[in-house]
Amino acid sequence: MSLEAVNSLLEEYAKKPYVEGTVLLSKVGVPIAGNISSDPEVQSYAPLVSVTYEGAHELADNAGHHLGQLTVELSNGSRIVIRSIRESFLLAVQVQKYDDQIGKEIDSLSNTVLEVI
Repeated sequence: MSLEAVNSLLEEYAKKPYVEGTVLLSKVGVPIAGNISSDPEVQSYAPLVSVTYEGAHELADNAGHHLGQLTVELSNGSRIVIRSIRESFLLAVQVQKYDDQIGKEIDSLSNTVLEVI
C-alpha cells in the first residue's frame, strides 16, 4: 500500500467545499491516512467509527443481510459515511450534505482507494 498515494487521494477529495473530513482507518480503529489523520481528535474519533461500523455490521449479519455502507446523520444535518474496504479497512467521509451525486463520488473514492491499497 502506498500511504502517500492514499493520503493524496483523501486530501484531494477533502478539498470539496462540502467535505468536512476524510480518514482511512483499520477495522480496529487506528487512523492510517486522511486529511484529518494528524488531528488529535481523530485519535478518539477513529475507534468510535470502528466500533459503530462493526456493531451495525453484526446487526446486519444477524438479520441475514450484508452491510454495504453505514451513514450517520448528525444533528446539524451533516453525515458521516462509513465504507468497508477489503476486510481490513474503513473509509469514513464527513460531508455537510448528502445526495445521490455525493454518494456516487464516495463510491468512486472508495473504489480508487481500494485499487491503491
